[in-house]
This record gives sequence, structure tokens and C-alpha cells, in this order.
Amino acid sequence: MNRNRTRAVNSELRSDQGQLVITWKEGDESHYDLEQLRRSCPCAVCRELRLKPQPSGELTLLDGAAASATAAATRLDLVGRYGVRITWADGHDTGIYTFETLREMDSGSDS
Repeated sequence: MNRNRTRAVNSELRSDQGQLVITWKEGDESHYDLEQLRRSCPCAVCRELRLKPQPSGELTLLDGAAASATAAATRLDLVGRYGVRITWADGHDTGIYTFETLREMDSGSDS
């Protein structure tokens, strides 16, 4: 992947629109749905929950933290030059969304 394609020059949390907006070095802009980002949280705990096999036909039971998860975001922080950390309204903030992963999520879209 072209290195400039994964270099962000600006990142903005638009909570009122439910979006994270990234402006890339080459000039284009990507819009990410906060609900989708929360569902794909890259932290170890969330990743483990998503990968946990569920017996067929049984309800998936969520623990307290997963059951109270929210897609409302309260803060956005840069993490070095490689990603962002979103603080969600329920206090969850351990996932780091790398610019490379965000760019891959955006590939093929017209945003």
C-alpha cells in the first residue's frame, strides 16, 4: 500500500453526525460510522468477544461491559503517527484504530 495513502493529516470526531472523519495526505477524506467502529473495536477484550465461538442455536450472552457498550464517542486522541484512540461514552478507550486499518476499511468506498 502506498505510504501516503495511510498518512493522515487531520482526524475529527463528529459525534453529532456519528462519524469519525480522516483527511489523508493525498487529499481525500474518509468517513467512518462510529457504530461500526465500536463493533470492530481492535482491543484485545473486544476482539476476543468477537472470536468466541457460540454454540449453534443458543443466545449470545454479553457481559456487563459489552451489554452497556455505546457507539457515542466523547474524545479522540492521536496515538503517535500511526492511529487514533476513541474514548466511548461508557468509558471504554483501549482500542487503537491504526490509520492503515482505517484505510483498508475504506478501500472500495466512495467516501
